[in-house]
Amino acid sequence: HSQTNSFNRDQSNTDVAGMFDPYNVSTFLWDTIRSNTVDDFDDGDFTNGYVRNTTWNSDTEISVSYPKFTTEYGTYISFKEGVWDNITGFDSDRLKVINMPVLKSHFRYGVTGCIKHYMGVPQGYINSSVDPTIPHEHFSIAQGGMATLMVETRAPILNILDMIWINANPLESSTMRGPWGYYGYTTFTDIIGASQDPVALDYWSSKNVLIPTARINYDTYSSLDPDYEPVSPQYTGPDQMDESFHNYLRRSKDVLVDARANSG
Repeated sequence: HSQTNSFNRDQSNTDVAGMFDPYNVSTFLWDTIRSNTVDDFDDGDFTNGYVRNTTWNSDTEISVSYPKFTTEYGTYISFKEGVWDNITGFDSDRLKVINMPVLKSHFRYGVTGCIKHYMGVPQGYINSSVDPTIPHEHFSIAQGGMATLMVETRAPILNILDMIWINANPLESSTMRGPWGYYGYTTFTDIIGASQDPVALDYWSSKNVLIPTARINYDTYSSLDPDYEPVSPQYTGPDQMDESFHNYLRRSKDVLVDARANSG
C-alpha cells in the first residue's frame, strides 16, 4: 500500500497478518459491511454487518452501533459482546481491542489520536446529519461521542499511538493540515506511545510530540494544544472547526470518568 505509515511502503495490514498464518491471524475490512444492519449472534443472525442501538444519547449526540462478523477462520466476533460460541454463548474475555491510530492534525477537530480514532467503529448515517456527506457520528465527536462508543460497546485494553511519521501542520497556519498526511509533508519522529488511558495519551502526545514538531515551521499552532479552549480560524477555506481539541478531549474524559464511577 503506497500510503502505509512504514519504511516499507509496499506493506499492508494484510501482508502483516499473513506472516502469522499458522496462528490463524486475519484481517477484516468493516467498510465492506457498513451497509448491512443486522442483529447479533445471540439473536440467531450470522450475517456480517452492524448492530444498532437506535436510542439517541442526547448528551453526546450519538446512536451507538458496532460491527459483528465472522473471520476467515470461522470465529464469530461481536465488537460489543465478545466471541460467540453456538453452545456456550458469548465469551467477552476472549475479545481484546487494541486501538492503534496515527497522530496528526485535523482541520475539523485540531488533533486526531486515540479518542477520535474510534470514529472507525460506528456504522454511520443512522440519524440524519447536518452535512449529508459526513455521518452524524463525526459531529458527535465534539460532545464526547467516541467515549460513549467506548463505554457502550468495548473499550481498548491498550492504546498504541503511531507517531513515527506525523502531520504536525496546524489548521490555522497551513493548507497541509490533516487528516491527510503524505510523506512529502509529514515529519519523521520515530516515536511510538502506549497507554491504557486514551485521553492521557492524546494529551501527552500533542504536548510533547505534535506541538514541538509544529514549532519547527510555525509560530501559530493553538489548534494542536489540548489546553487551548477556543476554536482556531482556518488558514484557508470556508470550513470552521467543529470543536476545539481541548473541548472534545475534555468531554470525552468526562464520559469515561462518569462511566467508571457508575460501574462501581
